[in-house]
Amino acid sequence: MNGSSYGWWHFLWAGLARSMQTGAVVPSQRFLIEKMIAPVPKNYTGRVIELGAGPGNLTLRLAHRCPAARILTCEINPTLAEVCRRNLKTAGLSDRAVVVPEAAERMLADLPRSGAAPDFVISGIPLATLERPRTLALLAAVRNVLANGGLYIQFQYSLVDRENIRGCFSSLRTIPVWLNFPPAVVYYARR
Repeated sequence: MNGSSYGWWHFLWAGLARSMQTGAVVPSQRFLIEKMIAPVPKNYTGRVIELGAGPGNLTLRLAHRCPAARILTCEINPTLAEVCRRNLKTAGLSDRAVVVPEAAERMLADLPRSGAAPDFVISGIPLATLERPRTLALLAAVRNVLANGGLYIQFQYSLVDRENIRGCFSSLRTIPVWLNFPPAVVYYARR
């Protein structure tokens, strides 16, 4: 079984067993991934923060697209974190992409002590499954770690949290991704 199908089955199982945590039963497809990483310049040399990596499909694509970037990603599900770590190692990318098996809020709280503010935070966390106070706390934590002018990129399967995101960032663009299954929206929120 190849790495991607191995990760797919783990994601399916995680989605069925912990649907509120995972938010889906299939990983993001290439159409959605391309929209999410498009704003990151190919020659970017800074650090990108990814929240909710799942099996690492976006992490792998971003690392290949931006060979000079460093990626710090978190995944709360320990099985998916291990699959992501294994996929990065197999692809020879584990020296530039680190997987932290913990909640996004915790990783973000530790960021200010660990280097320069990131220009990009990319998230696949299913905000619609979180209670509103937790969503607002997560959005505030993202805003607080981003560099001035930095970009928060979030995908969702609905527009439920659009106003919450708009309330935390100076500008917001919403992009539909019809070819993803299921169809999704990507938010580009500027600090």
